[in-house]
Amino acid sequence: MNGPDCTGKSDSKEYDDNVGYLLNTFVSGTKQSRSRNQDGDRTFLHSWPNRNPGSPTGGATCYVDLGKNDCWACLFTAKNKMYSGCHNPVSGNITLQDCSIWFNRIP
Repeated sequence: MNGPDCTGKSDSKEYDDNVGYLLNTFVSGTKQSRSRNQDGDRTFLHSWPNRNPGSPTGGATCYVDLGKNDCWACLFTAKNKMYSGCHNPVSGNITLQDCSIWFNRIP
């Protein structure tokens, strides 16, 4: 997935419970998601509910592209935060970028 030109890794202060939960849910669900997409369309939108109602981040809606690396772009609407990242199924490495500056330029 050719995502936005993001500005480096996310600030750890923004890496709250919901972001961690999102990544864990995504990684653990990747294999299951692959098997569900038998039609060959490996891109889909998915919404995760807010695990912690008190969290200012809220839930997330994500565009997911399951390819060589499993990549996504997630929008946390409560904070106008946008993250993109990739999970490498072979190495298990996860990258996370804060794309909020790019998102906030949308009029």
